[in-house]
Amino acid sequence: MKDYTITELTKVVKASFAQYDVQGTRHWTWRVAAQDLSYQIGSLHKVMLQLSNDRYADGKDQAELEEILNDELADILAEVLYIASERGIDMNQAMAAMVKSDRRKVKERTKSHE
Repeated sequence: MKDYTITELTKVVKASFAQYDVQGTRHWTWRVAAQDLSYQIGSLHKVMLQLSNDRYADGKDQAELEEILNDELADILAEVLYIASERGIDMNQAMAAMVKSDRRKVKERTKSHE
């Protein structure tokens, strides 16, 4: 399996989403992907509940549920990358800014507990 950069993965996702038109659905935009994101998060939540035995697993064993969990996480990442790309957001820069911000917050909060 190829180890993609964020930029490479975004290109793969966009190419995959571009194929949706042949299914007969409307062309996917960032708005459609954003609306579908909540559905994908719900699907992730469902499988997490199944893994913890808090929801009926529909006869699926642990390995099948783990595979579904992987797929749901990939679906969510794909939609986030697609939305960001369509909105002109550089996820490499966004992630760098988020990490910098998190580090600052942790440092500030750690000082307040000393």
